[in-house]
Amino acid sequence: MKTTLFTLILTAVAALAADMPVLNDRLILDLPKDAQYGQRTTALMAAAPGDDETLIWIGEEGDRIAVYAKELDVLADADFDKQAREFLDAYNEKAPLYEIKALNADVYYALRKKAPARATGADLFGVALVRHRDGSLIRMQILFATNHVSKPEECRTWAENAFRSMRFGTGSRNSAERTDDINFFNELVLEVPVPQGYVRTTNPGVDFTYTTYTKLTTWDAPTDYFGIYLGDHPNFEERKDDQIIKSTAAGKKVTWFCFSPRPGVYAAECCVRMSGQLNFSGPSLYMHLIVVAPSPEERAAQIKQLEQLKKKDVPAKSKK
Repeated sequence: MKTTLFTLILTAVAALAADMPVLNDRLILDLPKDAQYGQRTTALMAAAPGDDETLIWIGEEGDRIAVYAKELDVLADADFDKQAREFLDAYNEKAPLYEIKALNADVYYALRKKAPARATGADLFGVALVRHRDGSLIRMQILFATNHVSKPEECRTWAENAFRSMRFGTGSRNSAERTDDINFFNELVLEVPVPQGYVRTTNPGVDFTYTTYTKLTTWDAPTDYFGIYLGDHPNFEERKDDQIIKSTAAGKKVTWFCFSPRPGVYAAECCVRMSGQLNFSGPSLYMHLIVVAPSPEERAAQIKQLEQLKKKDVPAKSKK
């Protein structure tokens, strides 16, 4: 487990009661009253963690415990018992460190058997795989700081109690066919047509936002998603040798550059200036679109779908 997961900053919020919603109330945990929501650190100009994850801190410094939940954006297999056990057994790849248990038909978890030879400051003692009501998978990890790991049985007990307190909340993750709005700092609003089966993740930055729509499929299914970057420094370069498709998006003429980064993966991207100066170095607002599909036909369908992007008027009361 990488120690970078523990180099996290605490969000300035008040301590909460025992019942703590996780992942927009998709799950609820019973945790100590001093538990607080946190946020992973990122590089200064990098995107912040997305709304598909939740971090909770308990305690301070060397006594700290981290509870980290993450949407995996995949659907459970028909044989979830087999899938969960194989998923958790992967943590035993180098040595049989974890004992796997089933809490119920929807929650499986693994507990570390003994203390690590050398504490890292963020040692994983518990990991759970959860099948939510909609069939999508959530991973939850529990890590302990240095002062705890010399008492592995206490860490196991704490992690197991946390997993056993877990239950479904009222929150849901929308995967229906719909139209979403992306509001870029009240300067631009995009209306996004979303096909059936896609879930949204938003990663905000200091002066940009990146929104990803991922198709919920099983783990072994091909990659299928599209992304929308809005900001003044898109990571985009024109590709001279790729297939080119002329199209429109959000009322702008765009040129899609189509390519295949590896067998079975068909991608395309385009970039257009929405407002501001005429070059990438100035304070302009750009829209960078990315699609990744399992076939050329599905890639073309995604491009066709994004032709329906619309630029909406910013409500007068929201304008600066």
